[in-house]
Amino acid sequence: MIDIKKDIQKYLIYLPIIISAIGITFSISILHYEKNKLEEIGIKSIKESQLKVEKEKLKLLVNYTIKTIDELKNKIPQKELYKKLQEIYTIKKNYIFIYKLNYPINQTIYHNNFAKMIVNINTPNLINKTITLNYKDNHNIPFRKIMLQNIINKKETYITYYYKNPFTGKITEKLSYFKYYEPLNLIIGSGTYIENLNKIINNYKQLTEQEIIEVIKLFALISILIIFIIALIYIQIKSLIIKEIEKYNKTIKRQANKIKCQLYFDKLTKLQSRYTLIQKLKNNRFKYLILIDIDNFKNINQLYNAKIGDEYLKQFAKLLLQFKKTQTTPLNIFRIGSDEFIIGINKDNEKLVKEITNNLNLFLSHSYIEIDNEKFDIDITIAYAKTPNVLEKTLITISIAKEQHLSICSYEEIKDKSKEKEFFEIKKLLKTAIEKNQITPYAQAIVDRNKNIIKYELLMRIVTEDKVIPPYFLDYAKKAKLYNQISHQMIKKSFEFIEKCDKLCSINLDLEDIKNPETIELLEKYVNKINKPVIFEILESDSITDYKYFIKFIEKFRKKGVLFAIDDFGSGFSNYQEILSFQPEYLKIDGSLIKNILKDNTSYILTYSISSLSAMLEIKNTAEFVENEEIFEKLKNIGIEEFQGFYIDKPKPITEIIK
Repeated sequence: MIDIKKDIQKYLIYLPIIISAIGITFSISILHYEKNKLEEIGIKSIKESQLKVEKEKLKLLVNYTIKTIDELKNKIPQKELYKKLQEIYTIKKNYIFIYKLNYPINQTIYHNNFAKMIVNINTPNLINKTITLNYKDNHNIPFRKIMLQNIINKKETYITYYYKNPFTGKITEKLSYFKYYEPLNLIIGSGTYIENLNKIINNYKQLTEQEIIEVIKLFALISILIIFIIALIYIQIKSLIIKEIEKYNKTIKRQANKIKCQLYFDKLTKLQSRYTLIQKLKNNRFKYLILIDIDNFKNINQLYNAKIGDEYLKQFAKLLLQFKKTQTTPLNIFRIGSDEFIIGINKDNEKLVKEITNNLNLFLSHSYIEIDNEKFDIDITIAYAKTPNVLEKTLITISIAKEQHLSICSYEEIKDKSKEKEFFEIKKLLKTAIEKNQITPYAQAIVDRNKNIIKYELLMRIVTEDKVIPPYFLDYAKKAKLYNQISHQMIKKSFEFIEKCDKLCSINLDLEDIKNPETIELLEKYVNKINKPVIFEILESDSITDYKYFIKFIEKFRKKGVLFAIDDFGSGFSNYQEILSFQPEYLKIDGSLIKNILKDNTSYILTYSISSLSAMLEIKNTAEFVENEEIFEKLKNIGIEEFQGFYIDKPKPITEIIK
């Protein structure tokens, strides 16, 4: 006989268990569904955000490397520069690799062996290895050719390809950023492996899996404890599901906020980043920008160390925030470069902006930064400009302000816009001349009293397909930081001519040449190679202040047989005693005296006195700008020994002398 009561009791016992099991299973299913859905959203969000961060990091690292090269290239030789970069980025554990192009950028696409690896932080055994154009990755993609085509078109590019990770040995997807550095004909790159991003995602997945397991355990414990209270179990499960969903949301938000913080805020100073500024400019958030550049900040890093430099920047940022509190107008502060800060103002009121700029300059001039009980003064240059193209305008204005030694400069106050345009046009001309190897020496004869050619002076020209350009561009070259490249081309070609020429030759040296260790090394190399006399013509200038260094330079090369001439003697305000103390072999009398000698008695007296002075000191003299027979005869009568000018000979290509 069937015991119905017992069966009912049995079912009553099992029914809650079955219903609870169904409820738990259903709840777990919902939880898994919500977890998978949220995980998918979270992974997508993390991947997109992290990729942005990685791209920005690569770009910032390459741009910082370019800034470092800009600061070091004129101070140390290129070989030492590349070793220095290898040391810097090994210490900082930043991955940088640099290609040195074997050809001008527009020609590289036609040469398989287009470059050489000169810096590689992760794989130093690749240094000095040839870089080939047709090299393919593990998916048969010629990524270097693609990279180079993009560089030629845009000067920079992001490329993804499949490469062997030197740390894991696995073939994996790699993201790299390349940028062309025109002054040294380099391509500078940095890269990261996507598997690093996958690790972040896997960690996120493991975190969510661990959390769901803990939730399931919690559900099982609750079901055992309150197995007969189905309603309560239901309410508890529902409550836990909601809590877990909120927990997943918080996890995603934390990850997103962390990535957003890296992208939108400067890590060192906690100010808003350059990326944030650009985004806000796209949304027309500001009418004016004020750019603050810390003068000579690089000296702090060089004289002290990077740690002191970082502390200086952090304290400088705090001062800007203190200044912000003193102003009634809302100010947005950004750090956009190593030593450059921006203040954004959304009010279209030039008078107000000028007042804020003056207040800022006054505030910082009365402030100082103290680090380890040492006080540092604050020297700044400020520029401001108005929309449109406001960031570009402020960058142009700060450059001109520094050039003209102005403490505050407005874009609207730049007086000579044509000069600014001329500067950029000549800079473009000079860059083209350097790339195409168009810096060329022309030779002008110097004769004795019988008009016999005794030597040549080599003069700098830019020779293009349709014209010959005299060296009016030298001051612009110095401002554009291209002078040393131009000078080195001139020195190389001049010595190649001197080696073949049977006459004594002279080359012109500027004070900048004498101060540049790389130029001195180049001169030493060629002087040792030709093993014959050569004349260095040095311009008499009141900018020569360190006579000890000047004399040391002369003594060094005089031991190698170099002769010295003072060019344009009588034109400046230098101390004759200092100039003549090293006993130059030649004095070249300034052309402004020579060309006026027939009509200006003062010019005649000065020329005569220089001629007499050189005779007493047993120094040979040369007259420049001899333009006609009458001047030639007049100069002979007062004792001039050598003559140069259009009456004697015009500058001509060296190929006409040595064919």
